[in-house]
Amino acid sequence: MPRRGHYTRDFPVPVPRPAALDRIGVRQVSVVDGQGRRRTVTFDPTRFTCEKLAGELADEWVELVGDANYGPTSATHYRQTIDAFCTHVDATVPRPHQATLGGTDPDLHHVVTEWVRLLPSRHRPGSRTPAWHAGRLRTLIGRRSLHAERVVAGHLHGWLEGALGLRRGESTELDEFSRADRKKIVRAAWTAHLEVEGRLARGWELVARGQDPREGGWTEEANLLWAIANDILNCTQISKALPSWRDMPASLQRLVSAYTRSSPVAYE
Repeated sequence: MPRRGHYTRDFPVPVPRPAALDRIGVRQVSVVDGQGRRRTVTFDPTRFTCEKLAGELADEWVELVGDANYGPTSATHYRQTIDAFCTHVDATVPRPHQATLGGTDPDLHHVVTEWVRLLPSRHRPGSRTPAWHAGRLRTLIGRRSLHAERVVAGHLHGWLEGALGLRRGESTELDEFSRADRKKIVRAAWTAHLEVEGRLARGWELVARGQDPREGGWTEEANLLWAIANDILNCTQISKALPSWRDMPASLQRLVSAYTRSSPVAYE
């Protein structure tokens, strides 16, 4: 039986299989819940006629969950957003099998804005879910636009930089920056945000490998982070136990700022 979206008029149109994806098959993320148990959340793009579009969004979802170290709840919410949007695409776009973030036919800018417009009618009055769905979709598409090798069609950039499309009060835009300047600011902020997420993820990886520095040693940064993360020792206690600057390994020297090194009470 044909899926919704396979008919453009009163007669069926043969639908070719979409081109092969860069990644194929079910996407999955491994997350840790509040009890420390590891769980797997999956998403299958092949459930949708717009399989290529679903795969593109799912790829961003996998990377976002990993970079931001999201738990099961956030990972599931983003998956629900992709599911809701792709269901809308299948039901409303004449050629959903051709839909892709890098293409202009079908016009996904119109599809996105129409989906956002209809979201409030699909939830109870006053629900925050429509705005959350719209924000998550913009996050996923925005991440993709930051990568030169992952094309996002130009007509979607206006939605990424403009209003979300759902009322959250009133605001007045100031002309302090040109549109080009605002675009640079947004890109710089996203780049910085991703860098911070990456640093946090690497930091927690070190914490997982660390142990009490009083037993495992004071020259291993993983041990120092472990002590701080587990509220075993504070920074003052750790600094007093560290070796002098000349005896400190390079891995720790890189963590100490020039101001700290120049302080007469820091490292003599």
